[in-house]
Amino acid sequence: MGVVIAFFTWLGTYLDEKYQSKTPWWTIGLSLFGVITSLVIVIKEVIKMGKEDE
Repeated sequence: MGVVIAFFTWLGTYLDEKYQSKTPWWTIGLSLFGVITSLVIVIKEVIKMGKEDE
């Protein structure tokens, strides 16, 4: 989970520096995308584990 969030945050920082953004929109957007993506992955794994127990 942390790796996914860190990767997207790093990517956003990189893009903000590359395009010389005054406001870090890439970092904000990709960080949120990373959080949402990692939550979806965790939720899918929890559902999968619950089905295996039954």
